[in-house]
Amino acid sequence: MTASVTLIVLSLVALATYLHYRHQQRLTLNNRFTIIIGLRQLIFLLRFHRRHTHELLLNGNKTANHNDTSTPLTESIAIEALGHSLLNQAETCNKPMYRITLKQFKTLTKEWQRYSLQRNQAAHGKAIRHVMYLIDDTLTQCLLSNDNNQLFQRYQSIWPVTLNALDSLSRFRFAIQQFSHKSPAMQRELTHQMDILKRRMNHLAITAEHHEAVPLLDTLFDQVSHIENSNNNDQQTQSMLYHFSLEVSDTLFMLFDEILQQLGDELAIKLPEMKHKHCATIVPIQQMRSGH
Repeated sequence: MTASVTLIVLSLVALATYLHYRHQQRLTLNNRFTIIIGLRQLIFLLRFHRRHTHELLLNGNKTANHNDTSTPLTESIAIEALGHSLLNQAETCNKPMYRITLKQFKTLTKEWQRYSLQRNQAAHGKAIRHVMYLIDDTLTQCLLSNDNNQLFQRYQSIWPVTLNALDSLSRFRFAIQQFSHKSPAMQRELTHQMDILKRRMNHLAITAEHHEAVPLLDTLFDQVSHIENSNNNDQQTQSMLYHFSLEVSDTLFMLFDEILQQLGDELAIKLPEMKHKHCATIVPIQQMRSGH
């Protein structure tokens, strides 16, 4: 009788330990996805900040009622606030990376007025890439702790495709800045970079299993030849091509969000809907805590 009682007690203790472990594992998973969504919102704000500062620099910093250069942009304040919030939420071993990234944000939001258009694009692109790496690191931890090798391998196949598309978009934007109707070489370079970007975007759509996006991408990229032939003014063409690149950027991050949504579904994590248009409103990251 005593042996039976002891066995039952040991079984209950083992079950309680296992349930506690699973509960803690679930809490850690949800906390990490909360950070991932916060990082994704940070990218959204950085992209909005890049668009806003691009327009200000293009117009000599005299638009959007921003004549007072001592007043920080609303997006700058939001970027630093969200960056500090994510630093506080980050796991202890990851805090140094967040501090480095936050320092980079402070430099970007305070010195963008001294940048050329090209440098402004490059500086924002570098900041966005750093945040992407933070997402990758956190998401990799989620997948490894969940012990789902198939899901992990699928993500590992998607990640480099996403970075390649992002890199191609940066190169395409650089080609836009160099474009001239009087230079056949620059026209060929623009076409070359556009072809690479289109292929990589299609590859991302297929890898993300978003096949219906492929014909939409074809329609989107058909605009380029129309833009090039619509006028002979270099500045107007560059402006139209830049706004085209914004649509490509929106599409790229829409596909990336689809990937995050798919991974969240596989892990039974409810993610808030992300915005993709030119709006500085962000989803409160506290919403993640209610979606288990």
